[in-house]
Amino acid sequence: MSRAERFRDQRGVTLIETVVALGLFAMAAATTATFLVAQVRYASDNNLQTKAYSLAEEELEYLRSERFNDMAGGSKLVTVGAVKYNIVDTVTDDTPANGLKTIKINVGWNDQAGARNVQVQTVYTEVRAF
Repeated sequence: MSRAERFRDQRGVTLIETVVALGLFAMAAATTATFLVAQVRYASDNNLQTKAYSLAEEELEYLRSERFNDMAGGSKLVTVGAVKYNIVDTVTDDTPANGLKTIKINVGWNDQAGARNVQVQTVYTEVRAF
């Protein structure tokens, strides 16, 4: 068998096969990229929400450290990284019963999806030593 016959019998990859393979690869890459972008967005949202709950917990502990009769609502703006969180405290006396206070902490912020907020609520009573 001559050299020319050997090369004629061998089949190579045609241009059409290459284009089809590249097209399939491009579709797979686009699907993966869309999935990864969504996962990064969800991770960012969860991170911001976790920070908001942490700020709410810190504010709740701050209020609980005050004397029972000095607990009062208020608001403040806290910046963590590049995100500004608005913290609003509401203290309601004698709710749900006499001698109890309902404390609500609302933490709000803005992200790519718009305005977001989380709320923490508890009932607190004065602790006395007998």
